Formats: sequence, C-alpha cells, structure tokens
Amino acid sequence: MSARRFEGQVVVVTGAAQGIGRGVALELAREGAQLVLADRAQLVEEVAAEVQALGALALVSRVDLETWAGAEQLVAAALAAYGRVDVLINNVGGTIWAQPYQEYTPEQIEAEVRRSLFPTLWCCRAVLPDMVARQQGVIVNVSSIATRSIYRIPYAASKGGVNAMTASLAMEHAQDGIRVNAVATGGTEAPPRR
Repeated sequence: MSARRFEGQVVVVTGAAQGIGRGVALELAREGAQLVLADRAQLVEEVAAEVQALGALALVSRVDLETWAGAEQLVAAALAAYGRVDVLINNVGGTIWAQPYQEYTPEQIEAEVRRSLFPTLWCCRAVLPDMVARQQGVIVNVSSIATRSIYRIPYAASKGGVNAMTASLAMEHAQDGIRVNAVATGGTEAPPRR
C-alpha cells in the first residue's frame, strides 16, 4: 500500500500519454494526487481513465507544449479546475532521430530542440507566477543521461539546457519557497511508443 505522499496535492504531468509520463501519473494517482495530464496525443484520455479507476481526479489538457500558447493554456486549465499547481513535472521530450550530427538537417535540429527543450522552458515560465504568488511549489524536470552521448547531439544539447535552467531556476526561486530539481533518466522498459 502506498504512503499517499501526494494526498490533496495538485500535480501537472506533461507527456502523460505514455512511457515515463504515464508511469508517473499512475503512481501519483496511487499516492493521492489530483492530476492534470497534459499531452497532445489522444492516448492521454486512456491514461486519465486508468487514473480515475484508481480513485484519483484527473483533468486532461490536450495541448502542444512546444508552444508558449500550449503551456499557457495548460496552466490556465489547472488553475481554473483546482485553483493552484503544487507540483509541475516536465516530462515532454525524446529523441526523434539518432544519427551522426553532420547528417542532421537544420529542420531536424530545430525539431529536436522544440520537442526536448521548449516544453520545459514554456511550462516553467507559465507556472511560476502562481507558485511565486503562493510562495511555494515544486518543479521536477525530466532530463536524460544522454547529455553525454553520440548520435543525438540536438537532443543532448536540449537536455543540457534543461539541466542548466533547472539549476538557475532553483537558485532564482529558492527565496520564493519553490524547489526545482531534475532527474536524469536512462533507458526505460516502457512499451514501444504508440
């Protein structure tokens, strides 16, 4: 039986439709969180049903977090539904292409950065006014051990950016009672992406 460490807390999970995001959402549901599940994939509706079957509240926000408008819409939906965001888990990202750097086109490089850096930048920016006003909050950014790897240079650069912004935000907002951390995941035993 879970310790229910998140009882009554409002937790936003981005990239919640599958993989790490889905696993995090389900565990948070078991531990009592009130969830906002964000993804642009329709699959997030299935995760919401799983979360609700565990007895947790789940609001779905189908947004494109590669854009500021998507992040703004996500946080507005969370605030409208719950009045606050206690925890933000930035999980959107993932390598699109794995190849030697010289083989990437400029369009591929930009697509990788849009997927693996901008959602975290935008979501942190969108949630901070609420957390600063309340003088509390937690942000967890999902990074990667691939910041030092081969054939994924744009992804590595993006996750290196996530690490840098995590450290900077932690220092900038410690005075506001906001904790900002990152986890650097490795390979996971998730089902193939759908």
